[in-house]
Amino acid sequence: MKRIAALLLAVMLASGVLTAHAASSYTDLVSSVLTTMNDNDRRVSGAPQQTANGAYRAVEMLAIMAYRLDSTNSYSDVISDILNSLEANNRGLSGAPQQTANGLYRCVELLAIIALELDTAGVYKSTILDVLDDMDSINKTCSGAPQQEANGSYRMVDMLTIIAYEAGVKSSLVSSVISDWKSGNASATGAPQQLVTGLYSCVKMIYLIASANDTYGARASYLSGVLDSLSSVNRSCTGAPQQAANGMYRIVEMLAGWAVQL
Repeated sequence: MKRIAALLLAVMLASGVLTAHAASSYTDLVSSVLTTMNDNDRRVSGAPQQTANGAYRAVEMLAIMAYRLDSTNSYSDVISDILNSLEANNRGLSGAPQQTANGLYRCVELLAIIALELDTAGVYKSTILDVLDDMDSINKTCSGAPQQEANGSYRMVDMLTIIAYEAGVKSSLVSSVISDWKSGNASATGAPQQLVTGLYSCVKMIYLIASANDTYGARASYLSGVLDSLSSVNRSCTGAPQQAANGMYRIVEMLAGWAVQL
């Protein structure tokens, strides 16, 4: 538990945010990320900053989860490197879209760690590495932060798809989310709408994973409530920036529902 607490401290320092209270348990660490997200939300000035806030909180949540699953301490150095990248990149960024891209790329990397930790038989290792390679190669073709954001969100969907199969989610359910994702991508007119499509698909995929892990249905109400929030808040959004913030916040909340089951 001390290692996890130290990790959370490192992540919060990396993102420039430090909670006022010290978490005393794993569930406290998970809750503290949600608290930080809500506290920051009251201070940010618009949807792009909300999305960046959510992206950095998602990194925090995934780092806690990756550390939790690292029972043999095999990935601690890699996790530290990812957090160092978040911090180093953040210092040179000029605005919220670049911060969001930074956060999403780190989320993909942490999801890769989680996927490798769950892949005890090594069945998915090459596929996991392929997603990371795709992110890097597509990044080289991106002309700016909006395209990088879309790339990051799409690679998150790819990585979550792998984890969904690892978690035993029915292939028909996974295929349904992927079908909706591809349909949304086909109708998107640019990178901002692609970002929304990717983030919304992430929420749905995390819901499937968390629900599959929720053997006794203890978190069913919470998880379905987050999914309902995605839809209800979406109806009040006036454009892609607000939708992106909605999707990013729901990702953090859905990750919390998954995290407490680990």
